[in-house]
Amino acid sequence: MNTTNGNIALLLVDLQNDFCHPEGTAGKRGKDIHAFYEKMKQMKDLLEAARECEIPVIHVISEHSAWTESPSANERFGRSNQKSNLSYCEPGSWGAEIHEYFTPLPGEKVVVKHRYSAFVHTNLELLLRSNGIRHLTIIGAYTNVCIDTTARDASMRDFFVTVPSNCVVSDNEKLHHDALELLQGTFAEVVHAVEVKKQWKGEI
Repeated sequence: MNTTNGNIALLLVDLQNDFCHPEGTAGKRGKDIHAFYEKMKQMKDLLEAARECEIPVIHVISEHSAWTESPSANERFGRSNQKSNLSYCEPGSWGAEIHEYFTPLPGEKVVVKHRYSAFVHTNLELLLRSNGIRHLTIIGAYTNVCIDTTARDASMRDFFVTVPSNCVVSDNEKLHHDALELLQGTFAEVVHAVEVKKQWKGEI
């Protein structure tokens, strides 16, 4: 990671109640959210380290509604048949709120996305370019979906990308590891969060 703190940002992706809380949609659909909590604690630790090192923090959240979901997406994911109380991240809902571990502080940006990539139809790239940010450290959920898509998209837009392996999570351990293996070296540098914190503190 050949960077200085002035050009780095920490990107937190989809750390919302519907994905991360046992009472959220994912939990109600049978996903073992409790298995996430150890990694969520490590994500929170990295977030606190970023704040201590004055690394810019950007929270990316998903919102899904009839206004943003296409017929093809609804058919592909079976959303047209889902009950409203099992939908994900409806605007204004408790499920769409950021999990309490990661509540934004004043001055931290929140970017709303409607697709897997945090760059598609959002102002994320404008925020990054305007602030001279060239290197993204990406954490959150899910490794093989929104983390993978966002990391690849960032790389294609010529950002340097780091993915801390212990600060991303999936409901499928095999796909988690497969996604990290495919990202490594081509689209991102996959390291442990310890290495990230050392870099931020100027220890390496």
